[in-house]
Amino acid sequence: MKKFQKNNNFSNKFNFLDLLITKLKKMDESCNIFISKIVHYIPMTESAWKCFRCNLTFKDEVHAKMHSEISRHSTSKVKILVA
Repeated sequence: MKKFQKNNNFSNKFNFLDLLITKLKKMDESCNIFISKIVHYIPMTESAWKCFRCNLTFKDEVHAKMHSEISRHSTSKVKILVA
């Protein structure tokens, strides 16, 4: 009788683990679908500041202002498409 209980207990644990793995795979698929949909809805653009005279691009506005003060060149805000 004890052998049967041990095998049944092992079988229950195996079934539980199998069910858990199946659920985790479904969650992973759902998350991947959700992330791919978000990527399509949210445009992947960044703002940057560019000095066209020096051909320099700054991601931080503070650096662009510093460049303008030092070189007396104007900087323009541009949008960068991130791939």
